[in-house]
Amino acid sequence: MEMCFQSVLLKVQESLSADELQDLLFLCSDLLCLRDLNTVSSGQKLFTLLQEQDLLSLEDPSLLMELLRITKRTRLIRSLQSDACMQTNGTADQPQQQQQQRISRYRQFLYELSESICDQDLKNIKFLLMKTLSRRKLEQNLTLLQLFLEMEKEDLLGENNLDVLQRIFADVYPALGKKINQYREENLNVVFIAEETEGFSSKADLPSSQTSLPSVEILGREMDGITLTKNASGFSRDNSQRSDSVNSGIDSESSEMPQIGNSMLEQYEMKGEWRGVCLIINNYDFSACGMGIRDGTDIDHESLRDVFEWLGFEILTRRNCTREQILKALMDLSARDHTQADCVVCCILSHGRLNGIVGVDGQLVFFKELMATLSPLRCSSLYGKPKLFFIQACRGTQNQRPVFPQTFTEDEDVLASDAGVPRDSIPEMADYLMAMSTVPLYASFRDKNNGTWFIQSLCHNLRLLVPRGKDLLSILTKVNADVSRKSDKSGLKKQMPQPEFSLTKTVVFPPPALP
Repeated sequence: MEMCFQSVLLKVQESLSADELQDLLFLCSDLLCLRDLNTVSSGQKLFTLLQEQDLLSLEDPSLLMELLRITKRTRLIRSLQSDACMQTNGTADQPQQQQQQRISRYRQFLYELSESICDQDLKNIKFLLMKTLSRRKLEQNLTLLQLFLEMEKEDLLGENNLDVLQRIFADVYPALGKKINQYREENLNVVFIAEETEGFSSKADLPSSQTSLPSVEILGREMDGITLTKNASGFSRDNSQRSDSVNSGIDSESSEMPQIGNSMLEQYEMKGEWRGVCLIINNYDFSACGMGIRDGTDIDHESLRDVFEWLGFEILTRRNCTREQILKALMDLSARDHTQADCVVCCILSHGRLNGIVGVDGQLVFFKELMATLSPLRCSSLYGKPKLFFIQACRGTQNQRPVFPQTFTEDEDVLASDAGVPRDSIPEMADYLMAMSTVPLYASFRDKNNGTWFIQSLCHNLRLLVPRGKDLLSILTKVNADVSRKSDKSGLKKQMPQPEFSLTKTVVFPPPALP
């Protein structure tokens, strides 16, 4: 079947013109690093890169079909759907709303704009950019899509940075200038849905704008379907009461935070000879793959180093790591003897995508890969001990917008299983926590002078609340509250962190002794 699928890809490649290949490269520019894209001279090379990144396979050819749909290759789609191996797979003709959308609305919109521009319009656009972009680049035989990429490199264009483009199109093609303005207005009203919607069968099944957004999501797809539910009877289900209790905890840092009956919950032991190792991976320089530098990340690194040293951890630092170097750093950590340690911590400061973080070589490390390195199957001395990940990275390019309070509805899910579990065993993926700086599909924000909203709030609240005996999930809930109240100067950009966990006990760090 794999050979059959490669034949399908060869069929697509042979049907692509040079211009159509450039269209596909532009549409994939959010999925692959710029350095790799610059090496692509054929459809075969593009498909190989997508397969290497696990973005395209026989089991999931949806990205290929999405690219062909956007570029209006209807006849080719029908031809592929009739292919035996695609029919066997059953994904190619899956209803559109059930397929995961990999190409952003922004990228598709720019492609649609390019389809409306003639050669003379392109010359006029280049003329208007003469004092903005270098003459050398403009004199090259750039297509409009390639010009868009150059504008993105110079920070003249982005999903939330369409001012320059709108002014240019208003002069060259007023109707498209109005179209850009319409797109911007529609983008302001996009409803944010916290959960991935791959499992919903129709729009009627999607959560409405009144659905409650949980502050703590559970390790879902990254945990191969493991789901946990947490029902705290101590929390009021009345929205107004809940709002009052949360706000009181925010307004005064000396106020008591809501508790979940900690006396009823078992705690991980924190009585070892040493607290454990804290590995900090600090990726700053992405210039090798065309993604620039992450100004402000060193401030986060220093804050994390200081607070985890204060908590009694041994600090290991790795800087500017490629994909392979990230995995090696974690494997080296896994190879250590953690028998005398209470837990292990890994902090990663980097660029990211939906399902993982990006190395400085532009290559993706999936969250599942990060977790697997510290699995008790690989490191027996971490059996039953908390494995804590703190991830500062984007998980998409969208920006969250502020919303007004709503009356939330409640749905209760009950999970049952008849499978017996041996008394003396634990699931392989138990005892993990992944504290993400943002929810899936959205960006997280970094101040060049003060560090990131998430890491700075995390470090502040650890110092504030550990001495008061607060458990880690309560501290992360306070981090959620603090970051959710932040916004940019315009008041339009918001961020919502997301702790995901399979912890079986509470994590309470012993208060460090005063100096």
